[in-house]
Amino acid sequence: MTGRMERALHSNIVSLCRRYSAAVYLLTFALIIAGAVSLYLLPSNIYPEMTFPRIVILVKSGDLAPDTMMLSVTRPIEEQVGTVLGVRRVRSRTIRGSAEVSVLFSDNVNMEMALQMVQARVSEAQTSMPANTEIEVERLTPTAWPILSMVLTGNAPSADLNDFAVYNLRPMFSRVPGVARIEVDASDTREISVIVDPQKALAHRISLPDISERLRATNTVTSVGKLDSRYQQFLILANSQFTTLEQIGDTVIGNDPTGPVRLRDLAEVKEGTADRKMIVTGNGKPAAVINVTRQLGGNILDVSAKVKEAAFHTENVIPPTLKLSTVYDLAEFVQESMASVRDAILIGSVLAVFILYIFLRNVRITIAAAVSLPLTVISTFFFIKVFNGTLNLMSLGGLAIAIGLVIDDAIVIVENIYRHMGAGQNIQDAAESGVSELLGPVVFSTLTTVVVFLPLGLLSGAVGDFFSALSLTLTVSVLLSLLFAITLVPLLSENLLQHSRFHSSSVRFIEPVQNLYESVIRWSLGHKWVIGVVTVVLIARTSQGCRAVRL
Repeated sequence: MTGRMERALHSNIVSLCRRYSAAVYLLTFALIIAGAVSLYLLPSNIYPEMTFPRIVILVKSGDLAPDTMMLSVTRPIEEQVGTVLGVRRVRSRTIRGSAEVSVLFSDNVNMEMALQMVQARVSEAQTSMPANTEIEVERLTPTAWPILSMVLTGNAPSADLNDFAVYNLRPMFSRVPGVARIEVDASDTREISVIVDPQKALAHRISLPDISERLRATNTVTSVGKLDSRYQQFLILANSQFTTLEQIGDTVIGNDPTGPVRLRDLAEVKEGTADRKMIVTGNGKPAAVINVTRQLGGNILDVSAKVKEAAFHTENVIPPTLKLSTVYDLAEFVQESMASVRDAILIGSVLAVFILYIFLRNVRITIAAAVSLPLTVISTFFFIKVFNGTLNLMSLGGLAIAIGLVIDDAIVIVENIYRHMGAGQNIQDAAESGVSELLGPVVFSTLTTVVVFLPLGLLSGAVGDFFSALSLTLTVSVLLSLLFAITLVPLLSENLLQHSRFHSSSVRFIEPVQNLYESVIRWSLGHKWVIGVVTVVLIARTSQGCRAVRL
């Protein structure tokens, strides 16, 4: 009684799909369109978007000695950030005038919230630090590394190249959608040098901190009042910012019995460059390096293409005396990697269909089984988009692995339908019988594959982010292949084989393989002890190999 109910249920699946065949074709077409659109919209990266449980604090505080830096800057930051919820470890490195503090969190911590809490703690600690202390707090993400590096060279001093890159190119590149940060490095950075004569400063009893503070206080824009006119209120600003070297030299920095003491009385003011901390060259000439980083979730290919378009395809951006060239482009590596995986998928698909035709020896039945392969691959991209995934080596690698799996269900179903046709059944009865006999084994074999790979997506931390893309694409693709195998493939088989006859050549082709397999099974059953010994030896060798890999 139970077997009859199961056969009736299984045959009802085919008859239900036959009755609502228009809906099956419409849903399949909708999945294809959604997958194709998602493929166009999905961002392309080299690896999945990973979340590292780490926040880095970079501190600069002039030329303080390492011991002073440790006591007045590094240790207060360590004490403050150590109280943030979820902190697992705090590490620091201190050198003259600089420090780097790394805050490591547990894997289950919300890093966006952790970043805000760390910033709040650092702001509290900064009030007791030296006045010139500069602090940067940022999450460690894959976007911290540049995706594009360009070099600006030409017949100009290094400081001029730096100015052009900072004030002309950086604002232009920052407007490109998806760009997070533009960093410019050069050998020389322009600055105004104030060279104080120690003897004159001592004679006027003025110290260097006094001069620095007075210049800082003078070079400001301050609000001095408001003006009401015609029902409008205007803000009055006093601009005392320096625009020329003469204005800097005329700054009053003190007083003595003879009158005000100006900066030019005891110092020389001139244009200069900051002390060199690095040397940047391009083709042996002074250069400025422009590094472009993307936003989290940004498409590497789109960002790189738009930045290069803005740099090289916009008129009157760079003078003829300057030259901008690309020295590093991650997008090229991503394209090459994607192309390699794409070629592997295409080659695997073609070989799978070719092998299928060799064994079935029938074009129509081969088409009925092979059509599930592109449908599954294209539809998988829609679910990658739904789950906020990206096109990367892991997700496409999952598809490459799944190529041999997604066609298995369709092959088994189609071959069984074809076998029932050879037994004399019409195509409708053959489709119902073929699906009803193998529905249970096909479903459970697919679920077995899902159970094997699904736990990879449940891992936590960076490892989980890395393997979840592989698990997602592989799981979705095999489930879609199962869906197409029990719904669409029987319908296509009925349509393609409606006026087709069974060819015994496929049976004659596979018969030698079956005879060989039968002889091997009979020999194995007659020599069980040999099979047992070989199995034990293989298990022992495998265990030794695993231990060697751990060492």
